[in-house]
Amino acid sequence: SDVRSLAENMTILHHSPMDSTHFIERLTGMDPLAPVSYRLLACQALENAADIDVPAETARGRVGALERERIASHLGWLALFGQQTGFDWLMQHAISLQLKCRHASLEQVTAIKPSIQALIKRLQHTLLLKSRTAGIGLLMPDAKLCGPVARAAGMHDDARSADKTFTALGFTAASRKDGDAFARLHLRLDEITHSLMLIEAAGTIAPPVIAATIGDASGTGESVVETPRGPARLQLTLEKGQVTAAQLETPSTSHLGLIEPLIEQQELGDALVAVGSLDLSPWEVRQ
Repeated sequence: SDVRSLAENMTILHHSPMDSTHFIERLTGMDPLAPVSYRLLACQALENAADIDVPAETARGRVGALERERIASHLGWLALFGQQTGFDWLMQHAISLQLKCRHASLEQVTAIKPSIQALIKRLQHTLLLKSRTAGIGLLMPDAKLCGPVARAAGMHDDARSADKTFTALGFTAASRKDGDAFARLHLRLDEITHSLMLIEAAGTIAPPVIAATIGDASGTGESVVETPRGPARLQLTLEKGQVTAAQLETPSTSHLGLIEPLIEQQELGDALVAVGSLDLSPWEVRQ
């Protein structure tokens, strides 16, 4: 059974308890577009259930890894956006930077930072992008919105705002107000800039690992992680070091219902841009 069945079908977990290491690896593999986010989600929920304290240096390393993944994810989205809108230079440049960023060390992130900033500046001065995206895929503030889609519509929705490590590093949530594809484009550009600043402030990048041995701990735990697409939520039950139940919520699932109203009476090109601007992950979507 895969992680989605673990998240949805409580009876599978009831009859097949899973050790913490196996559970972390399963959740890490759930979404190839955001493995660090889901690994962190699992670690934090387990630590919460086992009452494990996370050292400040470890927490900063996790911020660095999470924000590096956010940059890479947004660059990947930019590449697809460039392909959809016919900007081949954008597609090629974004893919190149994404590949360099995905597993970059702190020093390597610093080295490619000027190239990322140059791409952002070029996009901000490409007037044709506005004519291609302004007014397309318009969404008003709504409780169903989350992540970058919500923030591009003027909503203050970011799980990082409640994380003391992020706030100590100077985090402020990005925000745009127009709620269209153009706003979502610029929101993600803003977030790339913010992520670069957070990585520099953290001063370290360390993929999440459990902060202490789970042992025979028992308890219930929960976690919320702001993935590149919005908040993912995990609740789990730990019995003598084994995960016996888990419930997972993903951001892309909550946005499925937006597709139909966005594409109604739209020309094909505009419909593709509108749906693409949501940045849905096929691995997160559960029917």
